[in-house]
Amino acid sequence: MDDLTAYYAPPIHHPYYQPPPPPPPPPGTANQPPAAVAQPIHVQPQFVAYASQVYPHSSHDQVRTLFVAGLPEDVKPREIYNLFREFPGYQSSNLRPPTSSNNQPFAFATFVDQQSAIMALHALNGMVFDLEKGSTLYIDLAKSNSRSKRLRAVAILTIR
Repeated sequence: MDDLTAYYAPPIHHPYYQPPPPPPPPPGTANQPPAAVAQPIHVQPQFVAYASQVYPHSSHDQVRTLFVAGLPEDVKPREIYNLFREFPGYQSSNLRPPTSSNNQPFAFATFVDQQSAIMALHALNGMVFDLEKGSTLYIDLAKSNSRSKRLRAVAILTIR
């Protein structure tokens, strides 16, 4: 068989890599002193930012609601629920049907925190929702958080 080293990349030597310790001495030679004592290697850890923040720190940091557009006209609330339900932190969704001023339906999906919302945004933005109708999702952070109906009812009662 030919030498296969030409097919494989050379081993990578990483500064944190420590070679394995030497094998134990064979039986019967345990009384001999070691030839040299290895000194520990001290390596300063290097911290590297692997990715910049998706959204800079601003008032957007608290937005945990996604705006969803590109939906077909016959979309059902259950389809929006099924789209987001498997994502960690998903709380609720609200489908807005087409109106005279807006002929396309859109939806809002609310999450427990912004990190969960951004994870769903990256996973679903640009996804083909309905192949027959050619509906491609456009998802972005909403301008503000959606308030649940329960919170709106409490707000109305406290204002009066």
